[in-house]
Amino acid sequence: MSVRILLVDDHKIMRDGIKAIITESTEYEVVAEASDGVEALEYLDSNKVDIVVVDINMPNLDGVECTKAIKNKDYDTKVLAMSMYVDEQHIVNMLKAGANGYISKDAGRLVLLEALDTIRKGEAYHGAEITKVIMSEFSKSKEEKIRANPIGFLTSRELDVLKLIVEEKSNYEIADELHISIRTVDAHRRNLLQKTGVKNAVGLTKFAIKHGI
Repeated sequence: MSVRILLVDDHKIMRDGIKAIITESTEYEVVAEASDGVEALEYLDSNKVDIVVVDINMPNLDGVECTKAIKNKDYDTKVLAMSMYVDEQHIVNMLKAGANGYISKDAGRLVLLEALDTIRKGEAYHGAEITKVIMSEFSKSKEEKIRANPIGFLTSRELDVLKLIVEEKSNYEIADELHISIRTVDAHRRNLLQKTGVKNAVGLTKFAIKHGI
């Protein structure tokens, strides 16, 4: 029985190209196509597939959120991300969402088929270009990672405190609103200053505005 595949990409010409490559092999069958994550999840509500090949940048529901939803629904469904984006943040976001593989759309037919063969066996697959980015990420120090993506290193409680600092709340007011001690508020402030690299509350406010908090 052939491996059932759902293609998810908002460009039909791209879906046609991927489908043509996949169907070269008798082991795979493209059973459905979707133009965004919403359509994909609607199909998966009543149909079972083995692998979802998904783009990242799509309208309505992007590849990251779509992958999270797929994995929450059925962890046995494999997800292969195909994207023009091969930067660290997109790759990390997709892998954290649960993607079993990630390849560049420029990778070519052999890489695509190799990726499908690998993840159908339950193994992770990343093209050479993707592996290079991942290894670069692992080699960075914590300080470098924080500087590159400070928001990603803030806890939900630190974000709560930061939002109240922006509202010019005092430590006492923050403690009262979040039902925590003054000492805990002080600790969160220190962590925020360290992680964001600013010196005071004014700096934290500027940081929050810059990052849309």
